[in-house]
Amino acid sequence: MNEYPPDVHLVVYRPGRFPAHEPFAEHGYLFTVPGSYPDDTPPHTNDNDWEMAVYQTGDRDDWEVRDTHGNRRVWATASSRREAIGLAFLEIARQRRTQAAEIDRKRQAAGLKPVPPYALEITSSVTLVTAPAAIAILARIEPARDDTPARYHVIDVDGGGPYVIPQDDGVSLRTVTVGVLHHDCDHDLTDVTSTHETEADALVAAQCGLHAYWPCTQLPA
Repeated sequence: MNEYPPDVHLVVYRPGRFPAHEPFAEHGYLFTVPGSYPDDTPPHTNDNDWEMAVYQTGDRDDWEVRDTHGNRRVWATASSRREAIGLAFLEIARQRRTQAAEIDRKRQAAGLKPVPPYALEITSSVTLVTAPAAIAILARIEPARDDTPARYHVIDVDGGGPYVIPQDDGVSLRTVTVGVLHHDCDHDLTDVTSTHETEADALVAAQCGLHAYWPCTQLPA
């Protein structure tokens, strides 16, 4: 196994990222396994995104991959970082395909449709930085350094140029999401965020999880 999915993005972590008793070593790399992976499983069986750590074991001969949440189980061990990540993806894909097949079997046994009839899809999301004198769209965050607070690099909501808002007690972040409510339609539901058996459950999820949404048959221009 010489390759892992090309969208894997590695982020270095150092001492202090995890409590000392956790089995993630002092140094390593973090990456994400999307909840929609592998893409040959139906959307209603998707999991949450998983944060994973890959690091060298104590003897420095092997690389190990664990999920940083949940069971913190070992998903793969190999003599190189690349191979360990690739093997972890293979094992996660195998397990998720097995789970998807079991979900399908249980739905058939219960007399349910193969796919839940209602689905929510987030179509856009933006994070706003709100300050006493301005509201702007977040572009990136510059971390705090020594006595300098974090700085929010933002874009003016009225079309002005980019500028910076320093972090202080009067500044906050707010993410606004917009989505679509699907019902027994032929739309591509690859990117759905949740599925529901009843309209009531779907409406509750939409009202609690989205700032605005429309039925897929009534999308605004």
